[in-house]
Amino acid sequence: METAIKEFINYTEPYKKYGEKIDLKIKHTMRVKDICERIAKSLNLPKEEIKVATICGLLHDIGRFEQWKKYQTYSDKDSIDHGNLGYKILKENNYLSKYTDNREYESSILKAVKYHNKFRVPKNMTKKEKRFSNITRDADKIDILYLYQIGVFLVDDENSKISNEVYQSLLNNKLVNKKDIKTKADRTAIRLGFIFDINCKYSFQYIKENHLLEDTIEKQIKQTTNKELKNQLKEIQIVIDNYIEEMLTC
Repeated sequence: METAIKEFINYTEPYKKYGEKIDLKIKHTMRVKDICERIAKSLNLPKEEIKVATICGLLHDIGRFEQWKKYQTYSDKDSIDHGNLGYKILKENNYLSKYTDNREYESSILKAVKYHNKFRVPKNMTKKEKRFSNITRDADKIDILYLYQIGVFLVDDENSKISNEVYQSLLNNKLVNKKDIKTKADRTAIRLGFIFDINCKYSFQYIKENHLLEDTIEKQIKQTTNKELKNQLKEIQIVIDNYIEEMLTC
């Protein structure tokens, strides 16, 4: 892994001149890398596959740096899909070979990068490809929830309520689709819905033990004066708590 990390550092170094947003993304990447490794170990994967999962985390956001350089935004909607861009960067001139020479897992890494930010992974993935994509998606979501917990991402500040379609998705244990976002409160709610797309037991345990969703909901309840939003969030908290307990006992 030392060679892979060194290559990533070399790759990102020229982008640092574009400001603190690049530094934040590098730190996010390193945390996701570590979480991927821990999830893989929790699954008792062989050493080589633990390494592959760790590389998936290291590379999952590699498209972000060129995205920021070209568009000065991390909004895929306003620029380019960073998962697709990362896939393209790793494919060009076989750049992925700088991180691993194990061709057996090449497609798994490439697809983990490409699909880590998609609403769903394709149904035609192999079992191995799906495993590494799920690990990467879990780790990325965990760190995004952590960023909400510590206040890097802010919760709703205009006292809007969660729109009905988004609210019903959460009450029915469903991942929220970005196309359904209508209010600022929905933008917080979509992150709460991450829990319904978590795949590994370790991930559920981590989210529960570190209060990642609980703290975000509590922060939103304290901040808003909208009584309907407060009630919505309390109901969502109950649904999420029940869902996590169910996933941990199944």
